[in-house]
Order: sequence, then structure tokens, then C-alpha cells
Amino acid sequence: MSPEVEQEPPGDPIAYYFRDVLLIGQPEATRLYLIRHAQSASNTGETTDEADPQITEVGREQARRLAERLGRQGVDAVYSSPFRRARQTAEVIAEAAGLPVTVVDDLREVYLGPRPDLDAIASGALADVKEQILRQARWDAFPGGEGSEPARRRISAAIDRIIAECGGKRVAVVAHAGVIQTYVSVVLGLPQDFIFYPFNASITSIRALGDKRIIWRLNDVAHLDGLPAGFGGIS
Repeated sequence: MSPEVEQEPPGDPIAYYFRDVLLIGQPEATRLYLIRHAQSASNTGETTDEADPQITEVGREQARRLAERLGRQGVDAVYSSPFRRARQTAEVIAEAAGLPVTVVDDLREVYLGPRPDLDAIASGALADVKEQILRQARWDAFPGGEGSEPARRRISAAIDRIIAECGGKRVAVVAHAGVIQTYVSVVLGLPQDFIFYPFNASITSIRALGDKRIIWRLNDVAHLDGLPAGFGGIS
């Protein structure tokens, strides 16, 4: 008599075993698309004195491509930081989807303290700050800045409120590099605040249900494919 052969679960075994832990195929989960704003004047490498710069022509093309991509999969709500570069990016996405933009003040960028002057840079007075950044990779390294724990509390609370408001929906959240870095670190349970560089107009996708947060995509820029490096492409 031949031994009984154990049958595999139906369908995709990965989906079968990990459906609950990875929030696979669960319509009640919120799908967050954390988007870094499109290229702004401060991202071009040129000096700008604008405290709240707007997006560039390159940024407008990036935002258009974002809207096109998100339009294919559908979004139910659009949220934005109050800063102009984020709002302008969000407005392009929202207009294409026929949705309003909800501005959330607590999605603003992490405050790193007063901008250093040229004398401080030339004298090497910032060397200690750079050393602290290398050693800690935390917002605490910036003197006079917001700090790690306050930034984590603010950003986590803002995004958790969005999740609570948008159960089971697809939500575009347009914010900043520091906001996205911080939230990903919180989700992963890491002490560092910045562990990767979010590109302009990138999408980091997180699914949320109850207290569970699962990263589905990180720093996705497939919609920017074909743009040369000088026009917002990734080199």
C-alpha cells in the first residue's frame, strides 16, 4: 500500500500560507501609496532661497506620469503635505482622478533646523554634524531640528488617521523624503530614521489593516522609465 501523498494547498501556496500575515487579497486592507513630491526647484542642485519651492517643468512631467499610472489602478482619495511642491504634485493626481486634495499639516517635511550659512560650511563647523549623521542615521543628529521621536510620533499619527479614514480604499499620500523614510523605518521597527533615498515621484506602497503594516513596494519609479537622467530619470 503506497503512503498517502500530502496534497498542496489550492492555488498559489505563498498566497495560501501568507495571506493573513502579508494582507494578500484582503479588500478591507487600506492600500497606501506614499509618494515623494515631483522634482522641485530645490532638487535640481541649484541654489534657491525659496522656503517653499514649486515643482519644475520636469516635475510636472513626473506628476503627469504619476497620475497616469495611478489612474490605471485607481485611487479613492488623495492627501497632501501643505508644502507647495507636494500640493502641486497631488493636484495633478487628483485632477486626473476627479478627486479633491485633502491637506494634512502633519505630513510636512521633517524640520532639520536652521539652514547653515556659507561661513559655517566653509569653516568645517558642520563636520561633527556629518559624523553624527553617519553614526546615528537619525534626525537627532541635526542641531535645532525636530528630532527623531517627535517626527516619528507626528508622522505615524498623521498616516494612521488617514488609514482610519480610508479603510479598504486606495489612497495616494503625497509628502516628502523625510516623511516616507521615517514611516518606513517605523513600520520595519528600525532605530534609524533614514535607510534609503526616496526618489522624486517615487511610490512606496504599504498595506494596512488594524495594527498591521506591510510594505509591498519600495521606491518604485517604473512610471519614470524612459526619462533621461537630466529630465528626472534615475541614473
